[in-house]
Amino acid sequence: MLPEGKNYLSNKILRMESSEIRKAFELASRIEKPLNLSIGQPDFPVPEPVKEAMIKAIRDNKNSYTPTTGIPELRERISRKWKEENGFYVQPENIIVSTGVASLLMLLFETMFNEGDHILLVEPYFLIYPSLSKFNNLNMHFISEDFDPPSLDSLADKLSQEKVQLKAIIFSNPSNPTGKILSREQLTSLAGFAQKTGAIIISDEIYETFDYDKQLVSTAFILPEQTITLNGFSKSHAMTGLRLGYAGFPENLSAIAGKMAALQQYSVVCAPHPVQWAGIAALDNPIQAELASMKKRRDYVVQTLEGKARFTHPSGAFYAFPEVPLSGEDFSLRAAEKKLIVVPGHIFTAKTNHIRISYAVSEEILEEGLSVFVNLLQDLN
Repeated sequence: MLPEGKNYLSNKILRMESSEIRKAFELASRIEKPLNLSIGQPDFPVPEPVKEAMIKAIRDNKNSYTPTTGIPELRERISRKWKEENGFYVQPENIIVSTGVASLLMLLFETMFNEGDHILLVEPYFLIYPSLSKFNNLNMHFISEDFDPPSLDSLADKLSQEKVQLKAIIFSNPSNPTGKILSREQLTSLAGFAQKTGAIIISDEIYETFDYDKQLVSTAFILPEQTITLNGFSKSHAMTGLRLGYAGFPENLSAIAGKMAALQQYSVVCAPHPVQWAGIAALDNPIQAELASMKKRRDYVVQTLEGKARFTHPSGAFYAFPEVPLSGEDFSLRAAEKKLIVVPGHIFTAKTNHIRISYAVSEEILEEGLSVFVNLLQDLN
């Protein structure tokens, strides 16, 4: 019999909280015909050529373990994609394939950080970044996604005065939750800040495909020797449940890649073999029609919300992050009473008066959901 009162949980895991986004999913499951604008996954199916590549791989008995870092064919195709489409080169042997960007982030944080290290988050941020930072007991610093060179200079001076050794900078570009794409000028100034502080940039580009106005510049194009790039197929090809992502490292950071691969051997082991062949097909089959549909929805969201709520113009991803007159948590509860499901914004920023809207839903649900949202805003104002 186990002794009463004995704690079997680690101190690390006690710092990890359940995802508020999953709570929104659970809330939606209890409502009949919800207007669910909380879902962060595309509503279109996995493209047929991608399905067929995976089915063929299964039938060809490509179901075994693969090399820990991924099959050579996929890593070579990713390397070619970055060189031809993004303008920077990563050697295939410095690319790690895993079960999605979330797994890569977990492996990366475990590999890179010691307790007490310092990390800079661009705010608003994807909720996994502060969660992993707390899990690893890191010191977090924040800068607004609207940063300019003077604000970076001020932060660099502050960190220098406090003798802070910044280890990494992390952000999603395009942003989850705001849809903002950091400009080339911002990335250039951030690169200078990274060089000044000696920090590694972790650029999460999982929403890269959803770049509606062709604004995105990969950070590694500007500062290849200090940038780790993350990407994957969950968003671009709706492969959320198939779990496939990849990370690229410059040669001078190959030691990080090597230790991540060692850790993956004892955890994830490898990404599913057939899904890796599907990844090659995904890179060979862009989603033109689906992208055009998502852009149309983005435009509708902007037109509907303009003049009714303050929000950052979403240039990418498939989210908007409007301000609301209550705390995001209270607003989301009131919205749920009207069958509208949104995500409270406090999980993405210290500011409490925002909610996240996802427009990766049908036009019918989007129109009805936004109508409820606007009416609720008017009632509260």
